[in-house]
Amino acid sequence: MNNPVLEKTTQNDIAAAETVRVAAPARLHLGFLDLNGGSRRRFGSIGVGITGFTTVVNVGHSDRIDVSGGDGEHIAGIAQTVLDYFRINTGVRVEVEECIPRHQGLGSGTQMALALGTAITGLYGIDTGVEEIAAATGRGRRSGVGLGVFTQGGFILDSGRSEGRRLPTTIFRHDFPEEWRFVLVMDTRAEGISGTDEVEAFKSLPDMPPGTCAEICRQVLMQMLPGIIEKDCERFGASVSSIQASIGEYFSAVQGGSYASENVRRTLEFLLEHNATGIGQTSWGPTGFAIFPDAKSAQRAVNQLAGRDNGTRLLVACAENNRAHISSSR
Repeated sequence: MNNPVLEKTTQNDIAAAETVRVAAPARLHLGFLDLNGGSRRRFGSIGVGITGFTTVVNVGHSDRIDVSGGDGEHIAGIAQTVLDYFRINTGVRVEVEECIPRHQGLGSGTQMALALGTAITGLYGIDTGVEEIAAATGRGRRSGVGLGVFTQGGFILDSGRSEGRRLPTTIFRHDFPEEWRFVLVMDTRAEGISGTDEVEAFKSLPDMPPGTCAEICRQVLMQMLPGIIEKDCERFGASVSSIQASIGEYFSAVQGGSYASENVRRTLEFLLEHNATGIGQTSWGPTGFAIFPDAKSAQRAVNQLAGRDNGTRLLVACAENNRAHISSSR
């Protein structure tokens, strides 16, 4: 069995390019393993790359920072951080073709930072890796899922950070069953916690009880991983629901309940009654997800909700088992 770690993204093949293009997939964050820290490792996380939303940037040479598309000020700030860190004394032209929605729990911040960092360092022929780009842009401090999806795609499990190590260690990566589907439940009128609010939320929470951490780890090892390898959607979905119930209860004090959006919660419960094998919220939400064994059952459940004004938008997605795509032109 492969035991991959974060791969180094080599830039030699795109050095001296006129334009570098990076396309990075969205991800679902399925939960944390250990929010207690008594084992001298903290966090540990589970997630998977998904289709449906992608961040795509084209980066070229410029004597200043020039951004078109997306949130220009936010993207310019990331670009400036990368330029400063790698001591690049000029600018870049950034064209945003597509952008993962921000503050919806889909990994937009990490994927944009890694995409921009990879494109800029490639453009200027700097041979570096995703770990250093993450360090430069302040990503991956708690979860390694976004980094793992960017470098490898598929289902990612990391074991959190040990003392003295800045980034989480990826310990398991596996192709997610292609026939399974996620129904994403989005409340576009709400936003998940992010930035300084997220930092303060973690500071305000007590350590997760050791017994809860132990049960989550047991679910991952004895139910979730076998479910993926054996392609048992019922087992996998049940483990997700169990883990998400524990995570939702732990975060309820800072997000106003087990789910960030009441509309999303009600919709997920409906989907669970219509053949979903598991439900949950990705990261701080408000986006939720339901797991189905195939496209037909997923679409049938979505059709059952057609015409109902429940305050949510539904999207059927499958797993993205490929890493971010990097190309260049001269």
